[in-house]
Amino acid sequence: MAEAKVQRLADEIRRLTEAERQELVAEVLPLLLLTRGSIQAVTRALDALSTEELDALVEHARTRNSAVPDTTIATVLHDALHAVRTPRCA
Repeated sequence: MAEAKVQRLADEIRRLTEAERQELVAEVLPLLLLTRGSIQAVTRALDALSTEELDALVEHARTRNSAVPDTTIATVLHDALHAVRTPRCA
């Protein structure tokens, strides 16, 4: 995607009302977070965390993003954790 197009989209998002942004988050964020690149980035970040830190991360995500359904947060975190915890084939 061209940088100019991304910039236009970002500008458009900034002009949305808070309600429209929340709706966008619920509809689009899960799609973006479940891309291969996003999962790989989350996987790298989670690799360094202990179980206690992961628990704190999950709780933080739940309380901070109350407008995002728990099922969305659970799906994204499940996929990321699964990627981290599943043995990698070389």
